[in-house]
Amino acid sequence: GHAHLLKKRTVAVVGARNASLSGKNFARKISADLGAAGFLVASGMARGLDAAAHQGAMDSGTVAVLGGGVDVIYPRENEALYHELTERGAIISEVELGTKPQARHFPPRNRIISGVARATIVVEASLHSGSLITARMALEQGREVCAVPGSPSDPRAAGCNKLIKEGASLTQNAQDVLDLLLPIFNSPLSEHKTLKFK
Repeated sequence: GHAHLLKKRTVAVVGARNASLSGKNFARKISADLGAAGFLVASGMARGLDAAAHQGAMDSGTVAVLGGGVDVIYPRENEALYHELTERGAIISEVELGTKPQARHFPPRNRIISGVARATIVVEASLHSGSLITARMALEQGREVCAVPGSPSDPRAAGCNKLIKEGASLTQNAQDVLDLLLPIFNSPLSEHKTLKFK
């Protein structure tokens, strides 16, 4: 794909594979809006919310981080998305070419998704979702974690609601993410002032 995209400020959008229609629509919209604001959108090319996030940000720039080699299309149902990413976005992986993805590859893959992004936005996630691993890694890496609230009766919202309880930024639209990140990006870098004692 296009390596120059990786120079852009990045946010990650992740979530459930068995996503709801409204969850997928939300992921597309927030990704498109964040892309329009100048951000690269990172996700994992999984079915469900990851695919929706890539689709939403395709016009502005999106990167997929794979659990297998960059030449291995997984899942097969995302073959058209894979080819569109190679033509218009970017695809990266830390494993060798030709490597088929295995379960053990995905937590390290998630650490790259959160690592390249200044904030990770979790749209839908069950309590045992891999997206919560990505959120935990984001915290360990000193990144921001944003979560989209959902109905208490929907198991796909349980993970996000738990993240919000634990201090993640409640996120209802792209502006919430921009309000969180722009002050960080706009603050000047400076050395700590040395205290002088008389």
